[in-house]
Amino acid sequence: MSSNLLGELVANNGTYFLQNSGSEYEGNIDQIIVRGNGIQISIFANVDGNVVNVVDDYLQNGKNQFLPNGLRITPKNDAVFVKVKIDQNTNIDGGSGLELVLA
Repeated sequence: MSSNLLGELVANNGTYFLQNSGSEYEGNIDQIIVRGNGIQISIFANVDGNVVNVVDDYLQNGKNQFLPNGLRITPKNDAVFVKVKIDQNTNIDGGSGLELVLA
């Protein structure tokens, strides 16, 4: 993960956009940005060689909450997320979804 002089994350490896309920991306992810309202997610990381849902480590109410528009989630300790899934998106007509900054 790298940043520019303003401290913003640089998408050296591009971005990927998820929109529909049930859609997922598997690969190395530096940052998750919520675009719109009505989204619930699961976040996975590699923990001791196992792919584990770590959403409770990053969100107070885990995957059972709707995320606020503009929320940015970054992995702890120079790690990367390895998979993200949209459990529910109630507002797909307005282009809401998850923008993933790829590692």
